[in-house]
Amino acid sequence: MLTYDLTQRARLSIYEYLYQCIKQDILDGVIAAGSRLPSKRELARHHRISLKTVENTYEQLLTEGYIYSEERRGYFASALSTDSRQSCYQNHIPFSAYRPDADTAYFADFTSNQAAIELFPYDTWAKTMRGVLSQRNPDMLKTVPFQGVYALRQSIAKYLYGFRGMTVSPDQIVIGAGTEYLYGRLIQLLGRNRIYALENPGYRKIAKIYQVNDVSWKYIDIDEKGIQVNQLYEYEPDIVHVSPAHHFPTGSIMPIGRRRMLLDWAEDKPERYIIEDDYDSEFRFSHRPVPAIQSLNHNHRVIYLNTFSKTLAPSIRISYMVLPNKLMERYIQTMNFYSCTVSAFEQYALAAFMDKGYFERHIHRMKKYYRAKRDSMMKVFEHSPLFQYAVIDEKDAGSHFLIHLDTPLSDTELKWLAREHGVCLDCLSEYCETRKEQHAHTIIVNYSDLDEESFGKALDILLLAVNESA
Repeated sequence: MLTYDLTQRARLSIYEYLYQCIKQDILDGVIAAGSRLPSKRELARHHRISLKTVENTYEQLLTEGYIYSEERRGYFASALSTDSRQSCYQNHIPFSAYRPDADTAYFADFTSNQAAIELFPYDTWAKTMRGVLSQRNPDMLKTVPFQGVYALRQSIAKYLYGFRGMTVSPDQIVIGAGTEYLYGRLIQLLGRNRIYALENPGYRKIAKIYQVNDVSWKYIDIDEKGIQVNQLYEYEPDIVHVSPAHHFPTGSIMPIGRRRMLLDWAEDKPERYIIEDDYDSEFRFSHRPVPAIQSLNHNHRVIYLNTFSKTLAPSIRISYMVLPNKLMERYIQTMNFYSCTVSAFEQYALAAFMDKGYFERHIHRMKKYYRAKRDSMMKVFEHSPLFQYAVIDEKDAGSHFLIHLDTPLSDTELKWLAREHGVCLDCLSEYCETRKEQHAHTIIVNYSDLDEESFGKALDILLLAVNESA
């Protein structure tokens, strides 16, 4: 029986402490790979805690891949790479789809994935900006440091530690106006002569950025656990781009075992790096957020990127990247002539917004809103006549889900049918370079900017595709 002293949990909740204890025992080999864990009821009775607490603990461990379940047998410890037993290193540094046309009216747009701008905290943001202005801080009128305002980098470092389990120095952070800008800087930093790897299917804009920068890249297939590391060894790229916390568009989460394999691949050769795009990581509706790969990285091979455009508003073009020590030193030596592309005023305002707890409060409100909206969308789907011809795949996270449709139409025909009836949509196959047929008849539904009535009408339109003759 697993026994832990719950009185040693300090300020952690029982669920968080139990999760940390079991995870560490698996990492340290105290709980051997393949070992059966106590049943939820046994563990709850042993520690005299609620069954719900144990259920939440096991679900989080299951989500992250530390354990796996077998029907009617229970939960077992996953087999992790030998590297997984090393402790994390504390980083320090000394210094072809359609889009709505402007003149085309769509009553339902499944492609719009902007944040729910109606929830933007206008009053709080305005108060924060007035407060920053009233301080008459002369630093706001000076040239912004090339990495960005230190106050914001410090706020981001605190946030990453508390929310993503990442221990980083503000000196490792670079602020930029959007992730596209930061990708351009990364290409210059890492080199155009390197071979980059992209997920297939995956976010298409990254390939376009590589293309305009005259960079060579390869597509690597993903499965239900994320990018297939065996193909990385086969094609031997130098840099790989992944979105492990919530992959777009499949929504999959990379478990701990696959993350360790990916880190092992990066550490096999010098100058291999992982670009971790933490897309939508804030919007996980149950259990704890899945830890970032960067937080597991003790050999400095992970470049972490995130943005405030999804959590606040698309017009707030503030993104950031966290560079490993070696790359940060190179960035300082070779690229310090670039000016920061975000104004000092916006950066000071965002720093104050985060330091006063407004950002965390806003994230909590957004999660609650998206969870409720997701649930209402599921009810609309369940009451639709399309229900018997389609299956929804949603990962309890983010602001999109997939609809697998039973239709004889090709994806091109499906898109045109929907378009003619006022529905704009993307298909999963459009995000694939290869294996398009494997992902055919799967629709991506971004629901953050969609209402229930329009969704219901759109499902009626999709029913026409089911009834079409082959």
